[in-house]
Amino acid sequence: MSVKKWNTIFTIAVPVGVALIFILTRILTGPHTRLLAWIGMFVWLIGSQVWQSRVTKRRYEAQSKLWALADERGLSTKTVRQLVPQYSEHDLDESRPENHRFLMNKAAIKTLAEKLPAQQAPVKKHHRK
Repeated sequence: MSVKKWNTIFTIAVPVGVALIFILTRILTGPHTRLLAWIGMFVWLIGSQVWQSRVTKRRYEAQSKLWALADERGLSTKTVRQLVPQYSEHDLDESRPENHRFLMNKAAIKTLAEKLPAQQAPVKKHHRK
């Protein structure tokens, strides 16, 4: 998922969550407890921001480790794509540490973490003249 899409989903989820918390608090506790509704909204805003930052940071760190391992083994983006075919080479290039414009999902990161250590660099064929 691109970082832009991830941020768009988060931008939509936060106000919806705020509105639901405010409305549910007012319904469940009565109309005279605005303070409780405001506290709930701020807890939601702060908590969701902390959660989103942690998830994004963990995925970036995991991707960085995987690319370091792939580079150490001499694997190209094309070879890595064979392990996670749901992503294009462009998406995988965008997920490199120097770019960080694409976040792989949790399942793809797990798949790569399991399969990359067993991968060997492709043997280059030397042609005789």
